[in-house]
Amino acid sequence: MPLINPRSAWAIDRPPKTVPSEEEVRFLIVHHSASHNGHSGSEVPAILRAFYDFHTGSSRGWADLAYNFLIDVDGGIWEGRAGSIEGPVAGDATGGNQGFTQLVCLIGDFDVATPSPAALASLVELMAWLAERYDVSTAPGAAVAFVSRGSNLHPAGAEVTTPTITGHRTMSQTSCPGAQLNDYVVAGLSVDVDARRAELAPSATTSTTPTTTTDAPTTTTFASTTTTATASPSTSSVTTRPPTTPPLASGEGDLPGPGWVSGAVVVVVTLGGLLMWRHRRMSR
Repeated sequence: MPLINPRSAWAIDRPPKTVPSEEEVRFLIVHHSASHNGHSGSEVPAILRAFYDFHTGSSRGWADLAYNFLIDVDGGIWEGRAGSIEGPVAGDATGGNQGFTQLVCLIGDFDVATPSPAALASLVELMAWLAERYDVSTAPGAAVAFVSRGSNLHPAGAEVTTPTITGHRTMSQTSCPGAQLNDYVVAGLSVDVDARRAELAPSATTSTTPTTTTDAPTTTTFASTTTTATASPSTSSVTTRPPTTPPLASGEGDLPGPGWVSGAVVVVVTLGGLLMWRHRRMSR
């Protein structure tokens, strides 16, 4: 799974109003927050608290922040609705949430701006993990059918067919996730997510035959359970490839430092000189 900032990183004094319900996941929905653009990663905890206050207040009256996960401008991924890292949790949406989905929201207004490359990269990474976790098909053109729980677009009981990766506007009468982001959701997101899943698939398989490689080993794997970081939230928390291990400095780790190496060179050179001198003496 990608690195996700847990709910505890932002939800100070903001518990869910009710115990979240479990959700059967058949497809994934992309939202935008329609909030101001140009935020920095350090502002995200305060932004999420403001979302929570609005979503749980008198205007909406929802149980918690509406979205399962959110992505900031720097590509940081954040757990929104309580319990979303541990498993599928039902979210909420303006116009009604028909269920059977997990909600991913990019922070910003993408009717007027284009999402940052870092945010889009994290969207692909998160969607690939969620799709693998819940066995959602991401093949281009994949679709599922379900019975609506009710929205201002699909009344309760209506049979609805939807792409397995789609935007909020296919579920409700809304412009969300914004024209700029929706174009990508429709035209390219499922292709990129499916390709990313294909790249990650070998890392989830354990080989019984030892192999040698000069590259850093892949550490990103899909998992049905999650370990979350407890350190300070990262503002750029997702990488599409594992980092290369830095070289050891003097005295670190199990390898000797540069001082030991230089001493060994002196010993080897001195010993070599003595052997050459003895060989010349014996050859006379």
